[in-house]
Parts: sequence; C-alpha cells; structure tokens
Amino acid sequence: MSADQSLDTAESDHFVVHVVRGKNAEPRVSSVELMQPDIRNRYSFRRPRALSELFVKDLATALEAALERFERGARILSMPDFSVQLPGLVLGGLRLLSTRLEDGTEAIMVRVRDYVGSIKTAFRFDPAMALETTTVRERIAVEVLRDIVNPLLDILSIAKDAPPEVLRDNSEALNRQLRRMGARQEELSFYTGMLQRYIAGCREDAENARMPESPRTKQLFNGH
Repeated sequence: MSADQSLDTAESDHFVVHVVRGKNAEPRVSSVELMQPDIRNRYSFRRPRALSELFVKDLATALEAALERFERGARILSMPDFSVQLPGLVLGGLRLLSTRLEDGTEAIMVRVRDYVGSIKTAFRFDPAMALETTTVRERIAVEVLRDIVNPLLDILSIAKDAPPEVLRDNSEALNRQLRRMGARQEELSFYTGMLQRYIAGCREDAENARMPESPRTKQLFNGH
C-alpha cells in the first residue's frame, strides 16, 4: 500500500498535500490534490519533493512549522487558526492526519480547509498544472451571500410591516431560521474572514502595481 492510498480524502477538502515522513528524514511531498465540486486534479511525483522545493517560501515555512508541531506517532492535529496570505491567494485552516506504514514511515495527509484566489501562486513548479482560477473566491462569495443574506431576507419578509399577531403565528419559522444561522456561525465567520483578507491583499497588490518605478529599478531593467 502506498502512502497516498493509506488515507481517504474528505469531500470538503479543496487542497490536500500528501507527505511521507521517515524515522530520521525530513518530510517530503509525494503528491498534491486540488479539488472543486466537479473536478479533482492529482499531481504525483516520481521522486518525493521537499516542501521548500515544491511550494513558495511562506507556504513551505508554514507547512514545515505545522509538521514540526505534529509529533511522531500522533494521529491527528487540527489547526483552525492556520492562515497563509500570498499575493493573490489566502489559505485558511489546517488538519493533519497520520497513519504508520509497515516500515515505520508515516503517511501524513495535510488538509487545507479552504483557499481563496489563485492556487497557482502556491507552487514553484509549472503554473499550468493548477486549476482554473475563477473559482473558489466566487464560490465562497456566493455561498456566504446565500447562507447569510437569504435567511435574513426570509426573516424580513415575515417581519416587515407585520402586526404582532402575524409575528406570533410565525415565531417558530423565525426561530428556526435564527437557529440555522447560529449553527453555522463559526463556518460563516471563517469564510467571511478569508474573503476580507483576500480583498485586502488584492487592494495592496493593486496599490503596489500603481507605485512609480524608482530610478534604481529603471536602471536595473534597462541594464545600466
């Protein structure tokens, strides 16, 4: 059984890194998976790669730190506050699951809960490998609007200009909507937080792009 076959991928995962960790060796990536509702792309490597070889510096460093926290022999580690912001990309939430193979090697599944933006930004190798970038940002935005705005509109449609007796008659429907939103409060806060960080990053990137070139930068590009 290969390291990648030792753990199943949850349906909610969008970005999964399969890591092999030997007894006295640094963790190495054997494959990655990128998923959308109707697409799953898997990239396997004949020679497992170091995190720093595969991912850009900030992400590689964050994943290395997470793996250092994941004690050898442990089965699971959840890091809901994990967050990495790259130009055009925000990744949030992390869960690590491990199984031990017969030779003592650990097969670790590193599940990124979600990401917003272009996942191409995360990789050092051929950017053509990644999923189309339309994607998760728009999907999350639609889900947040649907799951927050629609219930609020339903509540307002009942409450607007309604006499007291109508509100009493519909109290159970109102409470049901409020309970439904309350049950998803943490999840919705997570998504809205990711969107806010992504939008702030896009604004910063746009402002940096508008900054005039310094004389020194012009000299470097002009070969002087």
